[in-house]
Amino acid sequence: MNIRSIVLDDELHCTDTLRWQLEKYCPSINVVKVFNSSKAALSYIKSNSIDLLFLDIEMPEMNGFELLNRISNLNFDIIFTTAYDEFAVKAFKASAIDYLLKPIGKTDLIDAVQKVENKKSRSVLPDQIDILYDALSHKKPIKERIAVPTQEGLHFIKINEIVYCISDSNYTNIHLTNTKHILVCKTLKEIEAMLAEDGFLRIHNSHLINLQKIEKYTRGDGGYVVMDDKKMLNVSRSRKEALLNAFGY
Repeated sequence: MNIRSIVLDDELHCTDTLRWQLEKYCPSINVVKVFNSSKAALSYIKSNSIDLLFLDIEMPEMNGFELLNRISNLNFDIIFTTAYDEFAVKAFKASAIDYLLKPIGKTDLIDAVQKVENKKSRSVLPDQIDILYDALSHKKPIKERIAVPTQEGLHFIKINEIVYCISDSNYTNIHLTNTKHILVCKTLKEIEAMLAEDGFLRIHNSHLINLQKIEKYTRGDGGYVVMDDKKMLNVSRSRKEALLNAFGY
């Protein structure tokens, strides 16, 4: 496999280190160019075909988002390299765009490259960039949608339309207000991480619910909730207290 890649970071030591790591640990990556100037990188991207861009976000002459906004067709994959604080991790997960936190570790780099290798299509949708930009523009990630992978591609879901999520082995069924449901190629644990700060609560090993979509809670050993669509979901004993605390009981 030959993945034509460029590396862009305004700091020379960062590009030198990343290129060395890629050559040593990721044989499928062919680093065709390394840039410390976003303007020079933009000129190259507009006139050359690439498969993957390792992109720093904070750069002086043109940041990563400004660069992407000047490219009409994002027909390549992106891995952001960033020194953002941990709060940004949820923003990246919401956009389904991969990232590497600086200093970049060997294992994280190999994992990120393997994800690119396994993708059927190497491209990024404008909606993904919008979700990420909106989230990173706030001190606390605030988002209206999440991007989730399905068998067909990426699906963009409005968070306030999610009623509950049910585990299905390594997949998750996301049930929406219009009674539709979407089978997502992520575990319930991964979906829970994406929605952790958006009013969702894990009430059972298999159930994650939107707290704004509960119609009724019935007590019992763990009890059960009735959601807005009349679906009854069991509450495990270990999560009963968390549910009651969420409503001040």
